[in-house]
Amino acid sequence: MTQFNEAGSVSESEKPKKCTCKCRIIGIAILVVLIAGVVCWHAHRPKPIDPEITPAIDLKPGLICTVQFRRDVLGTAGDLPVDPTTNKINGAIVSLRGKLIAIDREAILLDWYHDRMNVYRRLWIPKDSILLIEYDPPNT
Repeated sequence: MTQFNEAGSVSESEKPKKCTCKCRIIGIAILVVLIAGVVCWHAHRPKPIDPEITPAIDLKPGLICTVQFRRDVLGTAGDLPVDPTTNKINGAIVSLRGKLIAIDREAILLDWYHDRMNVYRRLWIPKDSILLIEYDPPNT
């Protein structure tokens, strides 16, 4: 119930408190963080496949594929003949299997399941480090 003082106005205990400088700073900080989050999300979201770059292949987002890395990039290049679809060389993993998210002029984006850590990781893989991409073509 509202209490009135002798002059007929609302008592001090019933008046709403004014927003302090600290309150305004916190509000502005929250707004800045939200705007920065939206900007970062927009800048780093996966880009669709550009048909001008990949006109002759049916490599589309959502495909499960295996990415084989160039052996020289991994430091395993040598005189030893190696099958291009080998998954391991001397115990070292030379490929990753996952779901293709996006592809552009510079790289591919792959969702990869890390068995040992039991988590999914999104990987940005530069095209110049890729030997080949192996996948099952979609059903036509």
